[in-house]
Amino acid sequence: MLGRRGKLVAIEGIDQAGKRTQANLLAAQIRKTGKHVSVWSFPDYSTPLGKQLRAYLDGKLRLDVHAVHLLYAANKWEVAPEILHSLGRGDVVIVNRYSPSNIAYGVAHGLPNSWLVSIEEGLPRPDRVVVLDIPLGVSVGRKRKRRDVHEGNLPYLRRVRMEYRHLAKRFAWQIIDGTQSPERVQREVWLSVASLLRSRADLFRLRASWLPPRSLYM
Repeated sequence: MLGRRGKLVAIEGIDQAGKRTQANLLAAQIRKTGKHVSVWSFPDYSTPLGKQLRAYLDGKLRLDVHAVHLLYAANKWEVAPEILHSLGRGDVVIVNRYSPSNIAYGVAHGLPNSWLVSIEEGLPRPDRVVVLDIPLGVSVGRKRKRRDVHEGNLPYLRRVRMEYRHLAKRFAWQIIDGTQSPERVQREVWLSVASLLRSRADLFRLRASWLPPRSLYM
């Protein structure tokens, strides 16, 4: 296994919290400093197991919740060698959902925290976890149609949000108010992540390079 020199940042939160947008904005900002960045989204629907998860989330495949969360874990194992390779060469790896997501959604399904942790034991651990927190009403407002089986189950999604907040306190994850403008959220994500990125010289350069984006949610 390659020695790990890079950093792994997980962007988390319930559906429609702005995770993909902020992962991409963070990657673009870090690239301005000359660092190599790769961005991953989970589930990764391009893989064989990812296709099964897509069918489940679309309501086309019925699965026991244990099988669902085993698939979420295995989906990460499918691409773990590539993530390890990026970390081994010193890249910053940003993941839109990762192991914290499987724990939060799994515990909300009534599964034991210890079992959920065990099935992903050995995957590279995040150096920073950022949770974008939004109320359910905001999630629904951002996507009213074609919501998947999780998005459409509001009592379940409420439990997921509560679990994220509980886990964030337990493991000192960073919670950011995802109802703010994308620019304000990006600023807070950047401040949370910048301290990870190497030396004092790097940190000074990273902070100096930050400029408010013109982007909006993708």
